[in-house]
Amino acid sequence: MRSFRSTLSPLASPQMFVIAGHKDSKLRVLFACCCSVALGCSSGTPNASSGATGGTSDASGGAAVAARGGSVSNTSGGASNGGSSAQGAGGATALGGSVSTADGGTTTVAQGGSQAGTSAASQGGAPSTANGGTTSAGAPVGGTCGNTCPSGQTCQNSVCACASGTTSCSGACVDTNADAKNCGGCGKACATGLVCSQGVCGSACAARLSLCGSQCVDLTGSATNCGSCGNVCPTGQTCSSSACRCPVGQAVCGGACQDITTNVNSCGSCTTVCAKGASCVAGACQCPSPQAACSGSCVDITKDAQNCGACGTKCSGTTQCLYGACVDPSSVNCGSATQVGKTCTASASLDVSKYWLNNNLWGASSGTGSQCIWRTCQSGDLVGWGTSWNWANAPSSVKSYASLVVGWQWGWKHTDTGLPVQLSSTKAVNCGWSFTVNQTGTIDVAYDLFAHNIANPGTNDDPTDEIMIWLYNSGAGPIGTSQATPSVAGTTWDLHRGTNNRWNVFSYVRTANATTSVMNLMDFMKDLVSRGWMQNTKYLTAVQAGTEVFVGNGQLDTSGFYCRVQ
Repeated sequence: MRSFRSTLSPLASPQMFVIAGHKDSKLRVLFACCCSVALGCSSGTPNASSGATGGTSDASGGAAVAARGGSVSNTSGGASNGGSSAQGAGGATALGGSVSTADGGTTTVAQGGSQAGTSAASQGGAPSTANGGTTSAGAPVGGTCGNTCPSGQTCQNSVCACASGTTSCSGACVDTNADAKNCGGCGKACATGLVCSQGVCGSACAARLSLCGSQCVDLTGSATNCGSCGNVCPTGQTCSSSACRCPVGQAVCGGACQDITTNVNSCGSCTTVCAKGASCVAGACQCPSPQAACSGSCVDITKDAQNCGACGTKCSGTTQCLYGACVDPSSVNCGSATQVGKTCTASASLDVSKYWLNNNLWGASSGTGSQCIWRTCQSGDLVGWGTSWNWANAPSSVKSYASLVVGWQWGWKHTDTGLPVQLSSTKAVNCGWSFTVNQTGTIDVAYDLFAHNIANPGTNDDPTDEIMIWLYNSGAGPIGTSQATPSVAGTTWDLHRGTNNRWNVFSYVRTANATTSVMNLMDFMKDLVSRGWMQNTKYLTAVQAGTEVFVGNGQLDTSGFYCRVQ
């Protein structure tokens, strides 16, 4: 096979063609053609014996393909416009060059020539596909480059066609339902004085249609006659119910349709601008929780001293904004003692600020009796609560630990507590607690802290260590044996060490009872680390404050409690 070089510029959508040569010899050529509205390509005329569109052939002794814009007239060999061909059994037309084929010989491309298409492989064969030509079966295979669709038409599947709802009549796309010159079909003109309405000539427009000029139109849905004749809807709008409208979720802002569902500069309406830091969700401005829009910006109202709890609420004097309220950080009294939400159901819980009350009756099966919990007051993260009980039997067994929970308790109810805190951290866990207790029997009032090897334990992750801090003791005894009497958080403690067969238990028992205490609980954790009893890679995950009841009856009232990771 002899080689040749194509001089055609590559176009979009390359296709493969074959030039027939001597017997089984085939020369494969890449030829690119395009079909788009811009180039205006359209299908060639189907002809079972023709080559490319714009050319004809008579393959009496073979098959030929015309070059773009040329024609071929073959007997045993002929010439084409735009190129020449001397053909025997089979040949092909060149574009701007020449091809000579001996009968039964091979194809030769002359200097400067390039292949426009392909011919059949043997004498008597059918034409192959050329640029914009036809298949041997005569089906269209692509538009013709340079063929521009008339106004109103688009190129659809390589054919220029009118838009849906219109018909091509004498080269123009018309609505045969309303065109008086083509009423119901091309060339069906209405008599003088009649109008075309819904494809029928008549003296007036059909119901719900109006006469605009010489055409009957639906003013409720016509984009060029919306609501009244000649009222053209702006770009981007459609006519619905006789009014020009933007798509759903948009509004006309500055003369153009604009999204008002997610745009922070026009949220819900063209003139609504969201505060700095806010987002527009479904047409409404939203600040991230727990922030609020104050003076054009999203601020955290749980700790902003200028907007504490609400925009414009300013904290003054010694108060600080703590969880949405201006509170004196040294105060451990939040006020009212009125009982709210009282419940005596085992395992019941009550939400209180960032904490929750847990009616934890974990040892109730060892005795008989009941216990109740309630909340009283709240000012930011300073809260009040209470519990009452009546337990009998098994005086050495704990019946309950009704308590206020901060952080983990075999799961997490609140995520804004500041816990967990790694023991190596410099953060403080400052907690204040003031209470009164009236009771008979055996109890203790204590903090109960838990530590884990992991930062975010789940419901099935037992702690590695439990640290109890007893502020008040009436006849109770902790797990383990006394190990030391350290001074921590400004007072002296009797430190016990033991285990409950599931995890380590460390108990700091105050050597003198106290009903008011303000301490950094991390001091106790660091004391244990310094003794080598805990590793500082562990995490403090939970702080609980309540009363362990062994036996007897009584009531604990907390006038104020807070716990802040700072």
